Amino acid sequence: MKHIYKDVLENGSITTARAAELLGVKQRRARAVLLDMVKKNYLKKEGAAQSTIYVKNL
Repeated sequence: MKHIYKDVLENGSITTARAAELLGVKQRRARAVLLDMVKKNYLKKEGAAQSTIYVKNL
């Protein structure tokens, strides 16, 4: 989770593919981690389907 949050702070947003790359997991697992971070109000989900990005929740 720390790697993802740091990447969002540095780049402004993150995709599921980038999160999977950072965590060394498949996209399905990365999506679950990102959605958990949304649930805990660390991130906010924007867009839908392949254009989904996750940004810092202000």
